[in-house]
Amino acid sequence: MAVALLAGLCAATCLAVALLAAGAAPPAQAIAGAQAWQIREIAVATAPGDQLSPAISGNTVVFNDLGASPGGRVAVRDLADPADSGGYLFAAGVAAGPAVDEGAVAWQDTDSRVCLGTVEGVSETCVTSAAAGSLALSGRIAVTGEAGGGSTISRINFETGRSRKLDSHAQPGMRFDPDIDGDQAVWVKLRGYGSSYYEPLIVSYDVSDDTWSYLTRTGGGATADGESVYQRRSPAVSGGRVLYQQRRNETDADWDIYEAVPDTYGVPVVVSPGDQVNPSFDNGLLVYQDNRNGHADGSGGWVDDWDIYLMDLESGREQLLVGAPGDQVKPVIRGNKVVWEDNRGGDWDVYAAEISPSGGQPAPRLTLARGSVFWESYQAYTARELSVDYRITNSGGEAHSVTVERIVCDPETVEPAGPLPAVAPGLVAGQAMSFRLTYSVPDGVIRFHTRLYANCLDSNGVRIWFPGPPPT
Repeated sequence: MAVALLAGLCAATCLAVALLAAGAAPPAQAIAGAQAWQIREIAVATAPGDQLSPAISGNTVVFNDLGASPGGRVAVRDLADPADSGGYLFAAGVAAGPAVDEGAVAWQDTDSRVCLGTVEGVSETCVTSAAAGSLALSGRIAVTGEAGGGSTISRINFETGRSRKLDSHAQPGMRFDPDIDGDQAVWVKLRGYGSSYYEPLIVSYDVSDDTWSYLTRTGGGATADGESVYQRRSPAVSGGRVLYQQRRNETDADWDIYEAVPDTYGVPVVVSPGDQVNPSFDNGLLVYQDNRNGHADGSGGWVDDWDIYLMDLESGREQLLVGAPGDQVKPVIRGNKVVWEDNRGGDWDVYAAEISPSGGQPAPRLTLARGSVFWESYQAYTARELSVDYRITNSGGEAHSVTVERIVCDPETVEPAGPLPAVAPGLVAGQAMSFRLTYSVPDGVIRFHTRLYANCLDSNGVRIWFPGPPPT
């Protein structure tokens, strides 16, 4: 299935840059019927003690192993190697994370430092920052949420070795749940309306130029009890889209999955019985934690019994991913692989699943994300040659001879100043290629859009274009 390979850029001498996402899709409805995907489950870590907070990039899974150390330790496993039993990285002591992105691993240690290393175990740098309770990583930038219900969102730039507060509040619990993809960071901010009520809003922050905006409409109103009409949590960002969990602030109201669309109070994506929480999505596939299959215990109390569901955001087709005994929670999807926490064995373990379409070899599925936008030097600035980092990810079947063949700029006076990237010989599911392009931007142009056209060969040698053949 072809997915739009589209990036929008704006550039100015102050380097104000934004990624322009396509308009929101209509609300998806769950579609019953035959299984759309085959699921291959993998037991990643089932040793004694708790294994928590899994993250994945490509075939690399990292997690916090409390069984290896009471203070936690970063563990790693390669899913591509069936003989790999895993190993440990760095010294013991993990307060938040770990997170992984293309071979880089970040975590909060127990000395109020956020650290970056590699999956090979090479420790690069640690930056002192507010003690984190949550952490997300993109490239060499991490964002953290303060531990203990605090109200500070911080950015850690491992290139400069500095930490900076992006948002904070004197009261606890007012800023929380950060995530980041490319240059776009998101979190929940409670905005006050005088002494009336606090409303949770989804904030989008561009870490490349320190600009921000609300992705949900303000002024949703208060309940009869003087609280916000809406509750919002757990925003996830991927490719310019932001999904999160939302419910009305009413007794017995359920959590559902919404998309953050400016000038709305959220657009529903998954509205099913029970609660749907902790969304994670990548390249059009969404996973979430779901308790619709809960049950009454012997005393008449309700047991949530959390499972994980999978949805194709384009078709709205929904399928149970894992419904083992016990609870399966906190799913994370990258490419065609999902990891989660699982207590079917009594303590918390880490499991993974590999997803493939039913009925044959899947087609390649390429998407593009934009990273940093910058002048490489003062000479490049005076010459008006702006550099942009990109990453193409394949979340489908094997892609061969991946090529970027054409770039269309608007206005046409902007044009690539250098060669197009070299051909990637192949990308399997979950793999990515990174490249840098330079644009010649005439004086007077403060914003421009680009559309990149790429193609690859599938396993049968058929050439496929993304988002489609370029215009003649």
